[in-house]
Amino acid sequence: MRNTDFFLAPLRKLVGRKLFFRWKTLWAPHIFARTNQTAGQTTLISMIRNEKAILETFCAHASSLFDRVILIDHLSSDGTREYIKLLSEKCSNIEYYCFDEPGYYQSELMTWTASHLVDKKMPGWIFFLDADEFMPFRSKDEFNRKLSQFSQFPVISMPWLNLVPLDMESGRVIDEFFLKPPKPSRHHKIAYQPSHIPSGDYFIAQGNHALFMGNRSSKVKLPAKNSFPLYHLPIRTKHQLLEKICYGIDSYRHMGSDRKNNNGIHWNEIHRIIENNNLTNEIMAAIASSYFVTFSPPF
Repeated sequence: MRNTDFFLAPLRKLVGRKLFFRWKTLWAPHIFARTNQTAGQTTLISMIRNEKAILETFCAHASSLFDRVILIDHLSSDGTREYIKLLSEKCSNIEYYCFDEPGYYQSELMTWTASHLVDKKMPGWIFFLDADEFMPFRSKDEFNRKLSQFSQFPVISMPWLNLVPLDMESGRVIDEFFLKPPKPSRHHKIAYQPSHIPSGDYFIAQGNHALFMGNRSSKVKLPAKNSFPLYHLPIRTKHQLLEKICYGIDSYRHMGSDRKNNNGIHWNEIHRIIENNNLTNEIMAAIASSYFVTFSPPF
């Protein structure tokens, strides 16, 4: 199941302390405008499942910042797959793939995609974002200027800023207000420069939280330079939360013995909280603000 041939078949290419944060500040009217300033080629790889409600916002944001956007649909049933396919036909920098293995093989899929679809010798960066993660930049020029500050580092880390929506009913993102934490989460995502990585085997950790040299039985974690935070919107509505948790648990269940250590354990913990408590806005806010940490009562 670790053989790259396993993933080749399903991948089919189809042609501060500010309390309130307003999402509008991340957007510019020319969201699809391109510029000539580059930091090498910037590539985004994203694995997406049933994120239609936020997908238009995410794709516009990603397309405005990255030279190349690789979107991989994982068994979506809410129109996400159809939307990505249509978008790839309209936007030259967006590519659409699908992955139809029911297990949550995110680490293997991201590693395969970065290794086989991106030129390792080409100067530039590879980022791994989920559809609920957003860069803190208003333009590609601003993004590239920031990246130029980290040109000497092979790997950078980006801590989460877990945002809590004040409106937990609509699910809207644009022009909405969110509670912003006083400091970033201890959990982070990584990006790296393939041309700066030593030759040999390496892989992306589950959740895109680290880069390891070697194989899964004998590995060394590459150090990452702390850079800039990511805006993270893990919880937006009660329905979205329930769906997210159920899909996550089901995907890990399909992995069977391939599931390693405590991967995805936070989804099981959140599910227990939901089953044993009335899912109030306060509990949802607590889950969002502390996402990915171990929960303990009172919630």
